Amino acid sequence: MKRDATIRIFSLLIALAVVAPAVQAALVVDAGSDRTVLAGEPVTILATCNNTDVFDAMNLSASIDWSTGTTEAEIMQDDEHNGTIQAAHTYLAAGTYAVTVKVVNNATGAVACDTLNVTANPQPAEVKVVPKTLNQKSNGIMTVFVSLAEWLGFADADRTNVTVSDPTEFSVGNATPEKVNFCMKDGGTLILKYRRQDLDLAAGDGNLTVTGSAVTEEGNVSVAGTGAVSVISPGNGKKGENGNDDGYAWTAKVKENTKEKVKNQKEFREEQQKSNGKAKGQAS
Repeated sequence: MKRDATIRIFSLLIALAVVAPAVQAALVVDAGSDRTVLAGEPVTILATCNNTDVFDAMNLSASIDWSTGTTEAEIMQDDEHNGTIQAAHTYLAAGTYAVTVKVVNNATGAVACDTLNVTANPQPAEVKVVPKTLNQKSNGIMTVFVSLAEWLGFADADRTNVTVSDPTEFSVGNATPEKVNFCMKDGGTLILKYRRQDLDLAAGDGNLTVTGSAVTEEGNVSVAGTGAVSVISPGNGKKGENGNDDGYAWTAKVKENTKEKVKNQKEFREEQQKSNGKAKGQAS
């Protein structure tokens, strides 16, 4: 009896093995590690593809979703079971993008995907801030000089046609410049003037970051630069005779008054010299 039961169980297992479909060959994709690149410069993806079945490039197709669009990608066979997917893309705007590599076996219907992140940083620009010491409560204008020479030729590419479409878009936090000038000296410099009361600066801050964009043949490319600045709390400066605790504003006002006084004295002397000259002429 036990022998008959064993035979029946064994026969059932054989039948199930015959009826069950064969396990499909595994298709695996590895997109690679996360990448960092500068805005406006291409990033190249080299993903690997593995198939436990014999690699048949004719039946495989690949695509890459860059988050800003999807493109077809080339699959290069490395050996009987492995291949490499290669493609390049350029991000113009700074940010972090999820990139998904997808491979499809058109013969079996198998699909494999993998994702990596690409971080595009703004093109660097040299920034200088005047004055370098700012009181949180001071009024007036702060000037930021943004040198364009550093990124007019980034990545050794021909960027001689790079322009700035709207310099007022160069912001410090949420603050935009009140006035913009452009100087062609030393490869080109933007002179941006911001109202200090518009700047969200905290005491102890040691840097100030300016962000904007440049127009290239590919489109608008993100640009950013950081300049040194020292932010002090109200009252940390020298107290003036008028009781104003804004040391920097008081000092700046004194300098401004001194310049005006010197200018007035000069104009007065010139006027006196003209008058004396006329008097001598009449006397002769």
